[in-house]
Amino acid sequence: MAKNKNKIKWSSEISEKGIEFTQPDIMLKLISTIDDRGWPHVTLISSNRAINKNQIVWGAFTEGTSKKYVQKRPKQGIFYMTAAMPFKFLQVKADFSHITKEGKDLEHFNQTQLMRYFTYVRVHTAYYSDVVAATPVRNLPLFGVVKGIIKDMIGKGGAKTKLKEKRLNVLGEKLFGDLIAVRIIAYIDPLDGYPNMIPCIQLQAADNNRLVFPPSVLKEDLYQIPVDSKVAVFGMNFDFYNQVVKGTFTGFHKFRGIKFGVIEIEEIYNSTPPITEVIYPKIESVPKVTDFHL
Repeated sequence: MAKNKNKIKWSSEISEKGIEFTQPDIMLKLISTIDDRGWPHVTLISSNRAINKNQIVWGAFTEGTSKKYVQKRPKQGIFYMTAAMPFKFLQVKADFSHITKEGKDLEHFNQTQLMRYFTYVRVHTAYYSDVVAATPVRNLPLFGVVKGIIKDMIGKGGAKTKLKEKRLNVLGEKLFGDLIAVRIIAYIDPLDGYPNMIPCIQLQAADNNRLVFPPSVLKEDLYQIPVDSKVAVFGMNFDFYNQVVKGTFTGFHKFRGIKFGVIEIEEIYNSTPPITEVIYPKIESVPKVTDFHL
């Protein structure tokens, strides 16, 4: 039987090439954690690098949900991708270990190109993680991305839900409607329970309620996503606006004769200040009670 040359290869440690790959300040660096429902969550954390073959450290300068999740559920996925073509990427699975409030790693982050000129914002906590598994540095073939975009232009119109509701807002339409933007799918690997992230630039919105993607590139990776599982899709444009769309991956279906992976949108998390919270579905607030009567 012939060996599958496209099979994803994982190692128990990061290679020397992989360590070097994570060092630049300007590149896409994501952390995928597990929320309180067991769904994947994705956060952009640029202060993030491997410090040896068995350890990754990333830093916090704001308090967000990912920092809470990782301390409750240590399993996490970590993802790195170059900021310019030709795109290369690295996937890591890791266990949260401990935090520190001082030390050389915090000093390093605060002296980087991104942070050194901030007066009032500093990386105040370092989160250390032990590497469980890592892939080699991999290429994201441009031809497959372009092929996927062409398939989107032909077939995604057939995947519209025709629902009256519009779950994606104006920014979400832009992030997931443009031909080229950063889109990364996160899912929980059923084999080990760790989040894993796959670059999927060809993913687009069929309408305001559904995301679709042709498996035109990294097919072997995309076919590992379990049908009916919860996924999170990180979308970001080149102005660094980003949102995380969560929902159910319902499998691969054909529209206008073209095969697409389908994600039904169930929740949208706005990651960009000033509002960093769930923006769909809207949470109804109850007026604060200040006057009590018996």
